[in-house]
Parts: sequence; structure tokens; C-alpha cells
Amino acid sequence: MEQNVLRPSKFSDIFWRGLYGVDYGDARYVVEVDFFDIKEKVRLYRDDRLVAEESSPASFDIGDATIEVAMALYGMKTARLIPHGQRPRPLAPLPGTAEDRRLSFGREHPVASMLLAAAAWIVLAVALVTQIPNLLNSIGHLTGWSMPTFGFPEWLNAFLGIAGILAGLDRGLRMKHNPLLDD
Repeated sequence: MEQNVLRPSKFSDIFWRGLYGVDYGDARYVVEVDFFDIKEKVRLYRDDRLVAEESSPASFDIGDATIEVAMALYGMKTARLIPHGQRPRPLAPLPGTAEDRRLSFGREHPVASMLLAAAAWIVLAVALVTQIPNLLNSIGHLTGWSMPTFGFPEWLNAFLGIAGILAGLDRGLRMKHNPLLDD
């Protein structure tokens, strides 16, 4: 298969690949991102053919509209189509992607999804407040300064760190972004 043709999504892609699409004019536009790509390359496909590639944040001019894409630490900050003179429209995650599966879970189990989302927000807020001093102290060992921490046992710090990563992942899959919590 040619490298300039959009590769179909596979189950194993849910761990690293994001695909977001929109129909506009007479074409289907798809944005592809690799969440583990250090260069944060964003590829734009028109009718499954590669037409452009930029680093995030990316802005693609498609005639009378623009597609804006920006990656976050977990997932996407934004993926949207902005028709000139009109309101922006979000790009939808394509079927089979992790984001699509999370959104489907939200539609099928709205109460459980809402509880999971609330828990993710709380975990991120708690992890931010309690773990930042630990992170700063690990950097501070190089300079000789330190700041007070909450004195949690190591297992609780490890749990909060892992829970924070999972909460950030959930927010990324729901395509929610807050610079304070998610960057």
C-alpha cells in the first residue's frame, strides 16, 4: 500500500493512532495523528489521499475553510473545521478509534460515563495539587532546594500518579481539554 494513502484503522491502533474526519464540500477530510510521535506530525487526507503534513499545532487551508488541529499531552486540544464566516465544527473521531469507543460508551451508558468523567476531573485536580511538589522536589535535588510535600506513603504517590495518567487519558479520549489540568 502506498504511503500517501490513508491506512484503514486496526484494533491495535487504538493505543497510539487518532483519526478524525469531516465531510465538507464534495470531499471527506481525515486528520491522522500518532500520539507517540515526538515531532507531533499531523497528516491531512482528502478522500483517503495524503494532501498535507504539518507539526502540531497545524492549520490546513482547504479553500473556503480551515482545518485546525492541536495535540495535547493526552489526546487532542482541538480538531475542528472552520468554514470562513461560519462557526467551527468539531472533527469526529472515526469508527474503531479509542475516542470513538469512549464516545460510544458515553452514549450507551450516560450515567456511568458522567461518573467516570467526574472522577477523572477530581483525580486530575488532586494529582495536580499533591504531586507537583514531588515533581519539583525531584528537579530541586539538582539545585539543592526543596519544598514541603504532603508526606503521603510511596504507594499512595504511585497510585495518584497512575490514576492521574488514566484520568488524563479519559479526558483525552472524550476530547476534553483544559490547559491547567491536561497540559
